[in-house]
Amino acid sequence: MSKKTQQWIQQLIAGLDEHVDKETCAKILEECGRQCTPASLVKKAKTLYEASSDVGEFLEKLGEVFEELQIEDDGVYVVYPRCYCPQIEGIAPGKLSATYCNCSRGWIKQLFEGAIGQEVSVKLVKSIVDGATQCRFKVEL
Repeated sequence: MSKKTQQWIQQLIAGLDEHVDKETCAKILEECGRQCTPASLVKKAKTLYEASSDVGEFLEKLGEVFEELQIEDDGVYVVYPRCYCPQIEGIAPGKLSATYCNCSRGWIKQLFEGAIGQEVSVKLVKSIVDGATQCRFKVEL
C-alpha cells in the first residue's frame, strides 16, 4: 500500500474519532467490515451450523475450518496473531486509532450472523493496532 493511502486512512480515522460520536463511528466501520467477509466462508459456516445439533457442536466444527476461533471457559473469541487487514498493512502499531478495528468487528459479525441467521454481539477486547500482541474479539451468540 502506498504511503499516501496509509496517511489517508490514518486521517480518515482521526477525523471520525474527532467529529463523529463513538456509536456512529463504530456502525460505519462495522458496515465496511461486513463487505470484506468472504461469502464462501459465510456459506461454509452456515452449512456447518445447519448440520450441527447445537451451538456447541457448530462452534467445534467452525473451529476446524476457522482456526482463529477459540472456545474458552468464559466465552467464544476470535483471536488473530497479527493484523490481517490489507488496508492498513504497513501502518505501525500505535499510529492508527483502534477505532479502525470496528471494521473487523463487522467482519466477524457478518460471519456469525450469516451462519446462524440472528444478530450477534462482538466486542473488541484488544488490538494490535492499539499496541497489543494480538487482536482479540469476544463473540456473544
